[in-house]
Amino acid sequence: MSGDGKELDLEEAYAVETPDDNRDLYGRWASTYESGFATRHAYVYHERVATTFAGAAGPDDDPVLDIGCGTGLVGEALRALGGWTIDGLDLSPEMLDEARRKTAGDGSPVYHDLHVADLTAPLGHDDDTWGAIVSAGTFTHGHVGPDAFDELYRIARTGALFVVGINPDHFEGQGYAGRFAADADAGRITAPDYHHVPTYSLGDHVDRLSVLAVFRTT
Repeated sequence: MSGDGKELDLEEAYAVETPDDNRDLYGRWASTYESGFATRHAYVYHERVATTFAGAAGPDDDPVLDIGCGTGLVGEALRALGGWTIDGLDLSPEMLDEARRKTAGDGSPVYHDLHVADLTAPLGHDDDTWGAIVSAGTFTHGHVGPDAFDELYRIARTGALFVVGINPDHFEGQGYAGRFAADADAGRITAPDYHHVPTYSLGDHVDRLSVLAVFRTT
């Protein structure tokens, strides 16, 4: 709960400006994120990311890194569709505590490993570590911008599959299309395919479609 007794919601998430703001917000939101916000708005973003990944993935797209994994909804949806090894990364230790509790249908943990990390700073991970990178809800207002992809390309293997969701206003305002086009021209990635998917199936934002950028490193 927030300090005034109201449940945290989308407007407060969009209002954050710094990594410290994010840590505070999601630390307070972690225990009620799924039972409150995600349930109330019929959040479906994670399912769309997971099904898009499953439709594009091959045998070499493993292990998978779920960036900004939060409470683990994307990882849970992925494990319901396939037997990938999934690691998670998030700024909030409290959110990761929730993700750590997630189990797959066979009773095993959804996530193989979980990392506290700030995507707006250099990452403490080796080059060429992951075979795929997925994300829902991380590239949005007050959170992470396109500059983060320099580090994501570094920690991904050559040929790694990216399925990354981006808020539509953030996508336009922060110049993601131009960034990805330049990266493709420079031979860093394949030309992206863009999918427009619902984030919620109820509430004021039901008609707003998020952008899924799907491409591979080269």
